[in-house]
Amino acid sequence: MSVKEKKVELIELFYDLIYVYAISRMTLLLEEPEGGILTWDMFATYIIASMIIIQAWLYMTNYVNRYCTWRWYEYVLVVLNMCAAISMSNTITASWEETGFVLELAMMIMIGCVAALYMIQVYVQKQDTTVAKHTLGILFLLLAIYAVAMVMTLLGYTHEALMVNIFNIVLGMMLPFIKKGEYDLKIVSFPHLVERLELLTIITFGEGIVGITVFFDLTVEAFTPILTFLVLIFMFGTYVCQVHYLCNHHQVTNPNKMTWSHYLIIIAVNLVTVAFLYFHSEEADHLFTAGLMIGSIAAFYIALFSTSWYYHPEFERTWKDIGVMMLFIAIGAVVIFAFMDSPYGFLVGSAIATGGNFFFLCHKYTSNRCINVIHTV
Repeated sequence: MSVKEKKVELIELFYDLIYVYAISRMTLLLEEPEGGILTWDMFATYIIASMIIIQAWLYMTNYVNRYCTWRWYEYVLVVLNMCAAISMSNTITASWEETGFVLELAMMIMIGCVAALYMIQVYVQKQDTTVAKHTLGILFLLLAIYAVAMVMTLLGYTHEALMVNIFNIVLGMMLPFIKKGEYDLKIVSFPHLVERLELLTIITFGEGIVGITVFFDLTVEAFTPILTFLVLIFMFGTYVCQVHYLCNHHQVTNPNKMTWSHYLIIIAVNLVTVAFLYFHSEEADHLFTAGLMIGSIAAFYIALFSTSWYYHPEFERTWKDIGVMMLFIAIGAVVIFAFMDSPYGFLVGSAIATGGNFFFLCHKYTSNRCINVIHTV
């Protein structure tokens, strides 16, 4: 079965720039610890904000991946979607009740743009429209719920409308994976989708780099900023090795596992950035910061390992991989918690957990590639 190839266009890269701003807004929700810790309300707000941003990005990305041929009306609706995305990003605050109406209006415009694009595909019928019809059912349901929330907001029921919005956001994330429609997988360009997910992840790592710049003070010793930077480099290197090299992009397959994994990967990278910011803050509780860091690292590698479903045939998914991954995380956790009052203990433990996994995956890739070269010769 031939793989659908699709080039990532420049307007898609421009579209992603909107989410540079959105992701930076998301991180701001957690930068100031309350009583030295991240409260459950702060964490819940962050998770909901993450869901909004990723699903808003994903709805348009999925359309572009499946159907887009960049006609004039597609440019117009994508630009309108981008305008709404900027407004949506500005609603990401700790007090959503004050920005509820703008959020609802922005989400209705964004989802409405994607729904209009799918409706056009159903009308022209130049490709298999099964997935378009299935997706329209989901989008119309979400639009109806946002319309109800908007009416409630206008009537003054802001708290109740907020609960409806949260329900709709969670529903919007879950429905595409729970309400599975039967469609021809050839309509999905898996190489294009993975490339787009990689770009969004790179944007998230970029926000992480911005976050750790507070450590790069030339008037103090260089050990702390170097170790901080190494942790992010190890995480990024592990991601590249796993998703870009070990995974086979050129296949006809269901992309849901790859998409789901990136929800958690993006959230985990942001939480690692927040853990670094808490580590730099004198107000943050050391025990909590240590737990946040090792929990975020563990979540990142668990999500990353789940993409091994898409490995090239020559790379095997084994229990050894999980065992080694957890071993390095456990060793890092022991160092972090044993020396959590020491800045070096915190950073060295984080570097062990991330660096160990980076070198292990690099070895997995290079050793298997060498074996295959020998067999070929």
